[in-house]
Amino acid sequence: MLARMLGSYRNYWKPLVVMAVCLFIIAGCGATASKGETRSLQDAYGDVHIPVHPVRVVVLDVGALDNLLKLGIKPIGAPSILAPGEPYPAYLKGTEDIENIGSVNEPNLETIDRLKPDLIIGNKDTHDQIHKQLSQIAPTVFVETLGVTWKANLLIHAEAVGKASEGKRLLDEYDTRIKELKTKLGDQPKSPEVSVIRTRKDKVQIYLNETFSGVILADAGIKRPSAQSGKGFSKDLTDEQIAEADGDFIFWFTRDKGSFERLQSIPLWAPLKAVRQNKVQQVDWETWMSGLGIQAVHKVVDDLYQYLVK
Repeated sequence: MLARMLGSYRNYWKPLVVMAVCLFIIAGCGATASKGETRSLQDAYGDVHIPVHPVRVVVLDVGALDNLLKLGIKPIGAPSILAPGEPYPAYLKGTEDIENIGSVNEPNLETIDRLKPDLIIGNKDTHDQIHKQLSQIAPTVFVETLGVTWKANLLIHAEAVGKASEGKRLLDEYDTRIKELKTKLGDQPKSPEVSVIRTRKDKVQIYLNETFSGVILADAGIKRPSAQSGKGFSKDLTDEQIAEADGDFIFWFTRDKGSFERLQSIPLWAPLKAVRQNKVQQVDWETWMSGLGIQAVHKVVDDLYQYLVK
């Protein structure tokens, strides 16, 4: 009798065990399929298939690093601005444990391959020649260029890591803030003409409208001196052309130690209006020139508020 009862229970549980095993196998297959799932995105080269949820992202420029950190995504690899191994820009927080992959201009392909990324983000302007090799390592999303296209780049970066709505929200926040700045500047008796220059060892450059900072100034309705109001990225000035660097206010930045002192030694510098009125201010090159992401944008806006709004 007992043997018959035990046999009956065994017959009852057998199909349930088989069913549970089948469900486990199906679930495992589903997880595998989900892990390999891709979606399509348009980048500088056309249609590219990328993971739905990338988790091991390598970036090739500081603009992408800046944007992804703000979006809550920590890349596993990123380059230094100038030389391999140099610290990431000081204004960026949360860069600990990100592996250095070389410099922006010379990323190390072997290091990138060793990191086994599932997504690489770069830009065509800088990395066109290695696009094919990078695409063989992992799906690769390239924006066209940097600086002047920082808004479009933010949206592409956000879409690439599954944060499209967050990217749009960050742009909306910027638009609100820049409109407030524009209103405050417009309420002042006189809106200043702002000059932006970079001092170098052997020359001075004026930065024009088609630059990272130029876009922000234009959004805020800030006027530029006539010599700086045209299209283009920058213009080199000879010592005899220093007057073209003048304005009601001059912002300057540099990577070259001693270059501003050289500028001060030029006889035509001291008579400039901004110099005579003590309205010359150094700003951080890591944000104004090389930041190229949404966090750097707000640092530039911070400076505009601090020095231009009274």
